[in-house]
Amino acid sequence: MRRSLKSAQLNFSNFWGEVKMAARHFSLLLALLMLYDLIPGNQGVEINPMIIKQVRKLRIRCLNQTGASVEIIDKSVKNRILPTDPEIKCFLYCMFDMFGLIDSQNIMHLEALMEVLPEEIHKTINGLVNSCGTQKGKDGCETAYETVKCYIAVNGKFIWEEIIVLLG
Repeated sequence: MRRSLKSAQLNFSNFWGEVKMAARHFSLLLALLMLYDLIPGNQGVEINPMIIKQVRKLRIRCLNQTGASVEIIDKSVKNRILPTDPEIKCFLYCMFDMFGLIDSQNIMHLEALMEVLPEEIHKTINGLVNSCGTQKGKDGCETAYETVKCYIAVNGKFIWEEIIVLLG
């Protein structure tokens, strides 16, 4: 009896480990799809419309959760200016959190994107991670904002053209 209980506990533990890993991979896949959603259509990238719909649902969820203004986000992306509105800061945090790129201790994990993004941009992501790491703020929203601000300072072209436009 004792042996089968221990075996069941190990199997249950292994099961949850696999579930957590699958959830992380799913989050990274969604982050990748979010990135591709922002690439102009003329670049020949085709994504299943159902997946794009799910990514957009998460965006709407973060907009609703934070009260961030779509108009401010659109203007920000157009003018390449990172707004300082608290709602926008929390929108950034929400999106990073939804895609598993910030953890419960508010540590950024942009390098996790390398598991799902093409090798051609691994060097760019490593450069951002090495230059910025996590720029700590008073909370998750400030941390996400300050870290994105650093990413923009280090490689604004990549951030605006490949990352932030995905969030907007």
